[in-house]
Amino acid sequence: MELVLRVCLLVLLLDAPWFWFQRVPLQALCGLGLLWPALARDPRCWALLTILTGWPLFWNWPFSDNHDYLRAFLALSVTLALTSAEPQRTLRTSARLLVGGTFFFATLWKVVLSPDWLDGTFFRVTLLSDPRFHDLAVLVGGASWQTLDDFDAALTAFLSTGTGWPGAFVEPPGLRPLALALTAFTALIETGIAAAFLWPRLARVRNVLLIAFGATTFAFATVRGFGFLLMALGLAQCKDDERRARIAYVATLFLIEAYRSVPWSRMLIDALGLS
Repeated sequence: MELVLRVCLLVLLLDAPWFWFQRVPLQALCGLGLLWPALARDPRCWALLTILTGWPLFWNWPFSDNHDYLRAFLALSVTLALTSAEPQRTLRTSARLLVGGTFFFATLWKVVLSPDWLDGTFFRVTLLSDPRFHDLAVLVGGASWQTLDDFDAALTAFLSTGTGWPGAFVEPPGLRPLALALTAFTALIETGIAAAFLWPRLARVRNVLLIAFGATTFAFATVRGFGFLLMALGLAQCKDDERRARIAYVATLFLIEAYRSVPWSRMLIDALGLS
């Protein structure tokens, strides 16, 4: 429980809201909690953290990121756990349900409600339009930097004039298979995580699936805040005898930060002469 509280405080400190008047009070309280363990175990501290993570959702409405809501739910879960008769068990259950619910609705939205995601259209566009995925498009999808520039020019012209699309842009032949592979992988692993965290019979694979998701997805989709929260929740739902899983969650949390900080994919592109 001590480790979970410290990791949760660290995650809240590193993934604070954007505006300074929302960020500074939250980071200050998290810093104090990291310095004084008694404060980290105090439910009043976490109640205040719940307020500090929750009120920006109303202030920024409706522009908060998806994981901003998960951040507030994490703080609320710790608050409720510390006021219960069995804090560790309560927090473990809350964390498991938050992870399971998050991936259940993610799967529902992608696989059931969004046909343009399931047929690969989402990743075909994202690989070309989202700078975070450009390195992957070059490394695996057969795209070049000129391809990305051509797509951007064609898309800009189309949005400005409503003409010139799609004939002005030729999609690299390797991009569609990559997009379909990413679609299939995402659908399978997110469905698997939802099932494992919500269905007790699949409990044995919970940690493997969530850690694999963190170690792979955030290599390119560098939304470190979401990754941090998932690893913290995964850590919180671990049982007492799952020591290796706890170590793996903490290690993956730092791996996600390394993905964002180290330009490893660009270095690989340069080493392979694809630049």
